[in-house]
Order: sequence, then structure tokens, then C-alpha cells
Amino acid sequence: MVFEGDSAATGWNAPPAAPWLSAAPRRRLDGEFRQPAAYMGEGGTIPFMGMLGVKFPNAQMLVTGVLGPKSNAHGPNEFLHVPYAKRVTVATAMVVAAAP
Repeated sequence: MVFEGDSAATGWNAPPAAPWLSAAPRRRLDGEFRQPAAYMGEGGTIPFMGMLGVKFPNAQMLVTGVLGPKSNAHGPNEFLHVPYAKRVTVATAMVVAAAP
């Protein structure tokens, strides 16, 4: 079996976070989730983020997603874990409120 892609998209290489954005998740998420913030990078592409990065090169971006317990992302029984989504929404609002 051979995979042949018919198109490709550009990815997004996030610039270094500003000091306020680096500090905000530590202050805010610790209170909402009762554990330190975690950071993860992956090899997938987010074409929309690449477009935003070109349009707003000096903007700070906070990219989040909700993968709650057993949410099975992109699987046949994918679902949104609503209690977890509410916590991510609160934490995101707190980080945005920390912006200068």
C-alpha cells in the first residue's frame, strides 16, 4: 500500500511567547485544574494558524483544544466532554484577561 497525498498545507511555527503569556497559564491554570499547565507540540499542521501568523506577525496566540477523558479525537465515537470543555473555557478566559 502506498500513500499519495494530493495536496499539502503549510504548518505554523509559533514564535516565543511573551513573558506575560508564559506566566499566565502557570498562574491561571493551576487554580482551575489544580495542577501545573502542560505544553505540547506536535508535527501536525494548523494551516489557519499559519495564515494568522502571516497576517499578525507580532500577535501572541493561545491555541487550545479539548480532549477530555475518553474523547477519542477524530475517531468514530468522538465527542466533547462538556465538564472538561467548561474548565478549558474558564482557564482560557483567565489567560486572556491577563493580557496587557
